[in-house]
Amino acid sequence: MVNGFKVITLCGSTRFKDEFLEAQKRLTLEGNVVISVGLFGHSGDDEVWTEGVKDMLDRQHLAKIDLADEIFVVNVGGYIGESTRREIAYAEFKGKTIKYMENSKKVSIYDNYAALRELHDAGRISDEDFEKAGRDFDEKRKAAIAEYNTCKGPWPYQWKNIDAVVCGILRQQGKISIDYHDLSFLSNSYSLWEIRISDNSTNNNERIEKICQSLRSNYEYILQNAQKLVVMLNYSPNSQTNMDDMDSLQTCLNEIKPGIDIIWQMRKASKANESLEVSIIIKHKYDDWVSRVCSFLSEVGPKLGEKGTHCASFQSKPILDKQPDIVLLGYNPNEDWEYFKEDSSPERFYEGNQSFCNLSERKKKEWKIWNRLYGSFEWANYTKPLEDGNYIYFNAVYFGPKNIKKMKALPDAQKAIDRCMKFSGEVIQDIFKPKCIICLSVNECFDRLNEIYKFDNVESISTVKKTSPDLIEYALHRTDGRNWSYEYNCKLEVKKAIWNGIPIYGIPHTSLRGFNWDDFGAIALYLRSEMQKLGI
Repeated sequence: MVNGFKVITLCGSTRFKDEFLEAQKRLTLEGNVVISVGLFGHSGDDEVWTEGVKDMLDRQHLAKIDLADEIFVVNVGGYIGESTRREIAYAEFKGKTIKYMENSKKVSIYDNYAALRELHDAGRISDEDFEKAGRDFDEKRKAAIAEYNTCKGPWPYQWKNIDAVVCGILRQQGKISIDYHDLSFLSNSYSLWEIRISDNSTNNNERIEKICQSLRSNYEYILQNAQKLVVMLNYSPNSQTNMDDMDSLQTCLNEIKPGIDIIWQMRKASKANESLEVSIIIKHKYDDWVSRVCSFLSEVGPKLGEKGTHCASFQSKPILDKQPDIVLLGYNPNEDWEYFKEDSSPERFYEGNQSFCNLSERKKKEWKIWNRLYGSFEWANYTKPLEDGNYIYFNAVYFGPKNIKKMKALPDAQKAIDRCMKFSGEVIQDIFKPKCIICLSVNECFDRLNEIYKFDNVESISTVKKTSPDLIEYALHRTDGRNWSYEYNCKLEVKKAIWNGIPIYGIPHTSLRGFNWDDFGAIALYLRSEMQKLGI
């Protein structure tokens, strides 16, 4: 710090002159003392290539790093050249904070040590500093390996300081069979799923077979929806577990989900025993979907202006460990209270709308939209499909203005809406795979999806005529005072179709004016009749 100002030195390739000047201006306006390069050799300052000048400038820049509290790396497109790589290693060695213009992969402690060796060989750091760098390297390496050895669970990628060189050493020691890139891929995941299965059979072949049977019978759905697996065999030093067991397990996993990306880790138990534990850590392919949706929203939402800004559309939590009975699909979130967001957070896609999810069923009934839907199913004596854990409730469009018609009038808004619809179709068909889909709007939701995906067997429904006679009889002889007659038929349109083998229904939105409880009573009886055929 100088007179209360943080000192930042810019590092990076001088081919990015414009980006250097932009970063210098921005960081200066933020209240920092900014030190930049003196000349841009790759952007026209030919004096750099005069004999002795490049070496002098490189030495100067290390001195500029000495003066700084922090370095800011201008790594456009992720590019980091050899000179910049050495400057980053030097800054870390000197204890400086390192920040990047764009996300950058963590550098291995080995690579940093090698870069310092290059600086030492060029006479730019002293023998004393290089000896200290060697001691630091050994301490970091030993500490990371010691941390692995004390880790009791199958989660070595919990380490925040995981390093490529440590992974390489552990692989050489036969402790793991995972590489650094796999660990980074998993540690950056928003959520991970774990399956643990143990078997105490003394016969090795029986143990693996029982574990495979458990995977097939209990975890088939989640494995089919996995993007990547880390499979760890935890076995005692005295067991005969070997690569044949791993081959058998991989065959089983490939049968459940052909082509899944499987990476392995082996770990011996600390005490001798005859049990075999298999831990499977799963990165769900839903993570990839959420990442792509958030990138889309962050890019497109602000371009649509204030009325086009977005909010994540999930009301309930997604169900990722089993096949949901129903996807309830609304049109758009309609949430003025939170529709302006600078960045798109994935939290809502995993946690749902907390003002909805945290409510009891009694409190949820206070939501007008939910009250009419749940109330009609309650009247039909069929609320199980709408109990938590059986349904997913979200919207096909992820933009939240109350007046969607005004948003549609914005330039490029329809393209953005259609892209949302396609994302929704993808997550329903490829990931959730529900037993049925109910669209809470015929015109906006059901019909629009039908235009995009071309459903099979589309038909308009007279709900009473399609309802099973026993349910009609039940409704006619209720004893709770509700009046309902066989002649009564829902006055509003209901549609049914088949979408890639999944029944999909379009019903009027529950907020529709002029829509009474008898209308929804007829619809609820019809949907109960349909869902019971599906085993719901």
